Amino acid sequence: MQLIGRRASLLSILAASEFMLMGTPGVKAAPTTPAMEPVIEEPAASIVNTSTGAASPELVERAAKSWWVPTQSTTWQIQLSGTIDQSVVVDAIEIDADTDTATIRALKTNGMKVIAYLSAGSWEDWRTDASKFPKSLRGKNLDGWPGEKWLDIRQIGTLQTLMQKRVQKAKAKGFDGVDWDNVDGYTQDSGFKITKAHQIAYNKMLADISHDLKMTVALKNDLGQAKTLARYFDYAVNEQCSYYDECSLLEPFLSTGKAVVGLEYPGEGDDTRSQAEVIAATDPRTYTLIKKLNLGAWGFSVRKNALITSSTSTKKKITTAAELKAFMQNARKSAKSNSNSD
Repeated sequence: MQLIGRRASLLSILAASEFMLMGTPGVKAAPTTPAMEPVIEEPAASIVNTSTGAASPELVERAAKSWWVPTQSTTWQIQLSGTIDQSVVVDAIEIDADTDTATIRALKTNGMKVIAYLSAGSWEDWRTDASKFPKSLRGKNLDGWPGEKWLDIRQIGTLQTLMQKRVQKAKAKGFDGVDWDNVDGYTQDSGFKITKAHQIAYNKMLADISHDLKMTVALKNDLGQAKTLARYFDYAVNEQCSYYDECSLLEPFLSTGKAVVGLEYPGEGDDTRSQAEVIAATDPRTYTLIKKLNLGAWGFSVRKNALITSSTSTKKKITTAAELKAFMQNARKSAKSNSNSD
């Protein structure tokens, strides 16, 4: 399984927006901690001068980038399990980095940007390069995720080489960007004494090696460091920020015009919210996908009062309580049907 989201004693910062119904996602050495530069928290810069309406230098810099950067109007699908549904009508889709080249090519032919899911903070025993990771890098098991262990990101030099090879492979296969998962190990019981400074240095490195290959890059979760890291990442992907009342921590992205893709899992695990509650709480600037935890093909995309089906792209405005009730009944039937087919 891919890692979807985790919590530790700190909230393991799990999570922007068109109402969308889509079809059928050893032995540990004690490494030395390298000296770290001080972390300076700075406020996010505004992209527009509110008095003159002129674009700020940050907006000009983004416009000059030679890689694709999503906007807050970009539509999304994230599917990490099951046969990839190539019929979805979205601007961008995130799939596992090990997906075959033919599928990637087909999705791009359909006009989609394709993002590679990669774990940068955990060792996964099923990856083809798993044997390349020294045992000294592997820490404690990820609770609930067999075959995964936390990585010692303090060994940044060794991991940079490994992650560069991964992103080079993704680029060669045709991916347009990377979503690096598990980049909040400093909040986890990893088996290593990872600090906030280690995490910031590591995450910045991931952004750099992605941009070096002209690939867009997302900050996954790590809300506690979003203020510092937003300038280095093109957009954010977050799990369950609404459920944990943490969405305000994404403001460094949203206030500068950057895209945020949210994942919410109502009715899954301990999350007893209804889909209607998630819809009502969604920030209109974000693109929020209501998904099942397996991140299969099924999902809703919430952008208030609009429903899109992947097969027809037909929008239906919901204006009355009766229409919303009918929609929710159909949504539950669809969810149950897709659950049984997964």
